[in-house]
Amino acid sequence: MSAPNAKEGRKDRIIEAALRIFAGKGFQEATIAEISREAEVSEPTVYEHFGTKEELLFAIPEKITRDSIEEMEKILDFIQGAEARVRAILRAYIRLYQTNPDYAALALLQLSPNKRFRQTRAHGSIRRAAHILLDAIKEGVADGTFRQNVGPYLIRSMLLGCIEHMFIHWHVQGKPEEKADILNRLDAIMDIILDGVRSKRQPQDLTIHIELPATVKFQERHRAGVKRASVAPRKKETKK
Repeated sequence: MSAPNAKEGRKDRIIEAALRIFAGKGFQEATIAEISREAEVSEPTVYEHFGTKEELLFAIPEKITRDSIEEMEKILDFIQGAEARVRAILRAYIRLYQTNPDYAALALLQLSPNKRFRQTRAHGSIRRAAHILLDAIKEGVADGTFRQNVGPYLIRSMLLGCIEHMFIHWHVQGKPEEKADILNRLDAIMDIILDGVRSKRQPQDLTIHIELPATVKFQERHRAGVKRASVAPRKKETKK
């Protein structure tokens, strides 16, 4: 392995080790010594790549989110329709959280409430992912898929908020196996939320109202009257 590749390999191992320990013990309780042992590198090597423990914490979502965005962007250009693109993006969110529960716990339970994290470059990667979803929703508003009077930001908040709440609840419950497959619930979640924001399409049946001239109306009524008179039964004459 070349020197640059070896250096990147060590950096990735440190990030993976830190993710496991931060998710399991929490940021405050974790130590650089534990992380270095888990990554099989020295403590100075950890500090060589990451100046502080907090810097290491913030580097985790930057790498994972960047990799996830790259995978997402490879397929989005091949998906037609705004709603289908929204579903694909949300599926990527759920798959990431579900296949990497340590990252889900770290991002949703520890990083999300951290005000300093919101000022970092790593948080910019998370905002970029959220912006891809927002663009798909805006596309749906523009082409009439979604209602004009419901803001794209509100739709995004409803969708992401629902998914994040489900994963937070799953982690708080101790990640029970019977509730692990949240990905299978995506379509139900989408239908519940999007049924309220889809545009109400007009029926395709065409109804034509024709106003007839007064003379035509009279003739039609006259013919109808004659017809009714011709078929009306005659009264039986009674002989006196």
